[in-house]
Order: sequence, then structure tokens, then C-alpha cells
Amino acid sequence: MTEGPLVSTQWLAEHLDDPTVRVVDCRWYLRPFDWRNGDDEYTRAHIPGAVHARWDTDLADPERPDLWMLAGPDRFADAMASRGIGDDTFVVTYDDQHVTVAARVWWALRVYGHTGVAVLDGGINKWQAEGRPTDDMVPHRPRAQFTPRYDPSLYATHQDVLAALGTPTRLVDGRMAGAREADGGVIPGSITAPGIEFTGADGTWAVPEEARRRLATAGACAPEPTIAYCRGGVGACGTALAYAIAGHDDVAVYDGSWTEWITDPDAPRAMDAEPRS
Repeated sequence: MTEGPLVSTQWLAEHLDDPTVRVVDCRWYLRPFDWRNGDDEYTRAHIPGAVHARWDTDLADPERPDLWMLAGPDRFADAMASRGIGDDTFVVTYDDQHVTVAARVWWALRVYGHTGVAVLDGGINKWQAEGRPTDDMVPHRPRAQFTPRYDPSLYATHQDVLAALGTPTRLVDGRMAGAREADGGVIPGSITAPGIEFTGADGTWAVPEEARRRLATAGACAPEPTIAYCRGGVGACGTALAYAIAGHDDVAVYDGSWTEWITDPDAPRAMDAEPRS
């Protein structure tokens, strides 16, 4: 329904009553930086008609709770279908810019072959700042038919990243500086481009030309195959979204990211992210 990975608040307002459009509230908060609860925020007020989905439970693999990795196809399809999201549904995800969880759900849908998805530019903050309506009614959508079609080009495993070391594949660290310093290392050969840094003070994302400029400045905009990672798989999706805005929609995300990487004693680490030519 749209070109590019974003939709504006105006676009959503005009399509809010479209039965082929589903809005997904993705709000979630990283403790101890923010003690709010995404479920409570959704219950209190959300964009009318929006359903709620948590990336760390509803859309995660329950057999790997320590890593919050993406749910398998059956679980993911059930989560979508039960929220009224089917094969022909256009999905709009949103958050409030605390972390890029709307980008995480955008990426997850694309991993399972659902390309009819976009992120609300500016999220619910911009929506409310413009005086647009919210409500506290939880919609009950009829179950839909969601068919997962796994796209391995968008999903990177631990073995994929190991195999990429020393090859032309570009590794992009999507962690913020504080997280990277606290973690005490990077995957060797990484360059740095946190996705959330591509948003402005109002929460809107950089326009394509600006996104391309910032990626080029970071040494991250090149024709090589690209894998983004972060600490736990959310920030990297923001980086993948920044790439998509710039016109590169084929960036893979290392789902386990640094949290999984350090569980392997043989996985190499470096102290600093150094841009590669």
C-alpha cells in the first residue's frame, strides 16, 4: 500500500478505518532505564483499533527465554492470526521511541515473508502531539489466516556471523555507545550505526537522503552483504530499518546478537569497533 518502510501519521489517520489495515502497538521498556510496562501503557491509551504485541513474549521463542529470540513459524503465525493479521493485511507498527521495538516487529514480519508492513514515523508520541485520538478499548479481531514464509536472507544465526568474519560481509553494531562500553567488546571488524540515532527530537526517522549520508559517514553504506547486531536483537532492527529507509532493504539481523555471541567461548571479540574501508 505504500512505498518504503514508513508511513506518516496523516497516512494512518486516513486509513484507520480501512479493514485491510491492522495497527500494532509494540511498546516495551528496557529496565532499569525505564520502569514502565508496555502492557499497562497500551491499556491506558493506544491508537484506536490497535492490537498489542510484545516482542519478548508474544513473538519470542519460549524455549530460549534468556535470549528473547524470534518465535518459530507456528507460534509467530498464531500470534498474528489471533490478532486479525492475515496474509493480505497491511500492518503498521508503532512504539514511543524508547527503543526500536516497532522496527523489531517490522523485521519479524518480513522474516516470515509478510512484506505488507511499515513503521509509523514518529510513533504514538507524534500521533498524540498532533492531537489525534487515542482510546482504551481492546479490539477483538476475527482470527485471520497468516502463512509464514521464512526468508533466510533477513535472519542471521551465530554460525552465519562466524562464517562472515574475514569476508566482505559487513557487520554493523547497532548498540548505543553506553551499551557497547558496558558490554566491553564488539564482534571483530564491526562498524557502528545505532538505528535509534537515525531519529530526530520529534521521533521521526531521517529522510532517505539523510539516512544514506549518515550511513556513508559511518562507513556502513556499501554494496557488501550486511548483518546488523546489537545486545539483544532490537537495536539491530532499528539499524536494519535505517538501511531500508536509505534504500537497502536486504540487511540481515543477528537475532541472538551480543548476548548469544558471548556464550560461545571460541567466538572472537575485539575491544573497539573500527570502520573498515
